[in-house]
Amino acid sequence: MKYRITSFTCLLLTVSLFLFSCNTTSSDKNPPEIPPVESTSVDISEMQTASNKTVAKLAESNFNTALVAAGVAKAILEVNLAIPKVLITAAQDETAEVVNNSEWEWSFDTAANGQNFGVRLTANAESTDEVIWNFYVTSSGLGLDNQLFFTGTSDFDATSGTWTYFDLGSGQEVSVVTWQRSENSASVMLEVESDRNNNLGDTISYEFDGTVKTVVFTDVSEDETTTISYNTETITGFIISPNYNNGAKSCWDENLNNTTCTE
Repeated sequence: MKYRITSFTCLLLTVSLFLFSCNTTSSDKNPPEIPPVESTSVDISEMQTASNKTVAKLAESNFNTALVAAGVAKAILEVNLAIPKVLITAAQDETAEVVNNSEWEWSFDTAANGQNFGVRLTANAESTDEVIWNFYVTSSGLGLDNQLFFTGTSDFDATSGTWTYFDLGSGQEVSVVTWQRSENSASVMLEVESDRNNNLGDTISYEFDGTVKTVVFTDVSEDETTTISYNTETITGFIISPNYNNGAKSCWDENLNNTTCTE
């Protein structure tokens, strides 16, 4: 009888340990990875560098027109995400404190747009499938005390997710971002939810597949969509815009000269 009791006890212990190990995730030991700065930005640096070539300075070239259009889209995204980008950048160098087995907190100070911010970032990860992020800010200059500035979701390794940003004055949504990244690819989709900069309803889509970068900007007020795409290695590319060349696909070669488009 004693042997049976001991065996049963051992069996219960074994099952308990097995169940515990199954329910234990990496979130019980390490904090999730903070989403990257790339989740809030568009990179067209290759075009900007190429623009220093003399030929790129020719007026009314396909490349020049594409560069200006891509720059406008990038500027709209940065206007909407300037401060969040600074806060996410600063958070990368901070160390998290454990709140409980599935929640962490980062606290730090930083400056953005001429204002000092006390930042409290929280991450709640009940599983490795979804992490809920919240950025709270405090600023005496703006009269803010632990106010929610933006929130988001991601997987534990920060390979994809979303951000939603709020106006610090009214608390209304400013913009929503959907993003994804891997070692050789990235995508960012911005949807403007506020008319504070006259961009309500506009969308900006950025895709990078390891070789080609594509920016698609939709101006809702004008009912116009512009597409710019280029190869990051050769800098060849094209622009399609209703306000340029009668909306026809317009290409440039590796020397940034206008060229006939091929499929």
